[in-house]
Amino acid sequence: MRPAVVARGTRAALLLFLAAAATAYSQGRGGERLRKTDLVRLLSGLTLAPDELATLIRRSCLSFTPTSRDRADFVALGADPAVLREIDGCVRRAAAARASEAPPAPPHRPPLSGVRSGFVLGVGQHGAAGAHPPLPLMFELRDTAGLPVAGREVALSVTNGRVGAPLVVTDSSGRVHVDVTLGPRVGPVEVTAQAGAIERQATLYADPGPAAKLTLRCGEARLDGRMSLAPGGAAVLRVTAQDGFGNEATVTGLQAASGDRGVVRVTFVGTDAAGGLVRVAPRGAGSTSLVVVASRQREDVRITVALAPVAGVTLCP
Repeated sequence: MRPAVVARGTRAALLLFLAAAATAYSQGRGGERLRKTDLVRLLSGLTLAPDELATLIRRSCLSFTPTSRDRADFVALGADPAVLREIDGCVRRAAAARASEAPPAPPHRPPLSGVRSGFVLGVGQHGAAGAHPPLPLMFELRDTAGLPVAGREVALSVTNGRVGAPLVVTDSSGRVHVDVTLGPRVGPVEVTAQAGAIERQATLYADPGPAAKLTLRCGEARLDGRMSLAPGGAAVLRVTAQDGFGNEATVTGLQAASGDRGVVRVTFVGTDAAGGLVRVAPRGAGSTSLVVVASRQREDVRITVALAPVAGVTLCP
C-alpha cells in the first residue's frame, strides 16, 4: 500500500476516534479531555489542520490549565490564533464551572459597636441577697450600623453573685437575659458581659434578705439561751436579726414577755438604728423564761435571779 494511502487512513481513524471521544465527553458518558501530551502530539504532527484542531479543542476542552510557558511552547509548535482562542475559551469555561460550584461567601457584617452595645435594662436595682433582682437584667449587642447582632456568644461573670450560665447566645433582637442571683454579701453586685473585644459592666445591689435568726446580747456578751441577774439590778438586752447568709437584717415588730413577772419584769421594749432594745428588771429570786419575738423570729432565754453568780451562765450586766 502506498504511503499516502496509509497516512490518509491513519488521519481518518484518528479523526473518528477524537470525534467520538469529544461526543462522549459532551454527553457526560465519561469521555476524556485533552491532556497536555495529546495537544503537543497533535501540534507536532501533520494529522489535523489548524481549523480541525481548533474544533476538536472546542468540543473536548482540556484536562489542564496552560501556563504562560505552555502557551509559548504551543506557539512554537505551530498553534495559530484560532487554536489559542479555543484554548483560552476552555480555560474560561473551566474557571466559571469551578466558581459556580464554590460555596457562596458569607455575607459581610459590620463590626460590633462598643457605643451601641451594653446593658439596656435592670442596671442599678436592689434586691434581697440570695434572690433575683425584681426586673430582668438585659444586655444588648449591636453592630456599627445599629442593627441587632443575633446568634453571638456573650460571656458572663459576676462578683458577689451567681449567674445561671457563663455563656449565652443573643436572640433575634440581639439581646440576652442575664440570669443573676444577688449576694450572698450585702452591697454591690458587679456583672460583666463580654462579646469579642466589647466588655461592659452593670452594678446592682444586694440588700439583706428576710430575717432567719435573732441574736440577743448583754453588753458585748452573746446570750446562748441562759443568763443571770443580781437582785436589785437591771439589764438592757440588744436584739439583732440576721438573714440566711448572716447579713444584719432589720428588726421589726419587736415584742418581749416574761414567764413570771414575780421573778423578772420587762420594763421597756423599743428599737433604734442598731436594732432592738429590751430592758428587764429582777423582782425576786428564782428562774423564769424571757420570750423575744421580732421579724417573725423567736428567741427564748432562761433568766435566773440569784445573789451569787451561777456557774456557766452569763451574768448581766
